[in-house]
Amino acid sequence: MPAAAERPNTLYAGELEIRLGEGLVLATGRALTLSVREFELLAAMAGRAGAIVTRDELYRVVWGGDLRAGDRSVDVYVSKLRGKLEAAMPDRRFIHTHPGFGYRFQPQPAHEGPGGVEPSRLPADGNQNHASPLEVGEGHLSPAVYTGGDEGQEAASRGAGTAPGAH
Repeated sequence: MPAAAERPNTLYAGELEIRLGEGLVLATGRALTLSVREFELLAAMAGRAGAIVTRDELYRVVWGGDLRAGDRSVDVYVSKLRGKLEAAMPDRRFIHTHPGFGYRFQPQPAHEGPGGVEPSRLPADGNQNHASPLEVGEGHLSPAVYTGGDEGQEAASRGAGTAPGAH
């Protein structure tokens, strides 16, 4: 593989090659099909490999404006990009979520946390309550909201939607 100095418009992350001038990404030598936004997100994060890039910064770079409150565009496109990278190289994780801060691009071996959940799979805003349509459609969501403490946990396990102590 050529050194980065030999191809100044190319970023390398292990066996992932990002050719900036061509809009091309190769994973283990095979071209990935990315949308323009996905490519721009990847380039923005990979250009700052190892650093946390905020959702606001990514939106400004990729969409060219200010991120509006409640806009989930960055999270949606990062999720799509992450899925394509993981499908192409299932033994690697490239995009890591830092809840409340943003996203970090850094190739690492894939591993799962407790309960089979990848710790870096949360949205960057840190809100674990965002449900995907698949989860809703399959009935994985409980109508109760866990508010903390033992009483709240008991209420959640009963399916009661009342706050702890409000009997």
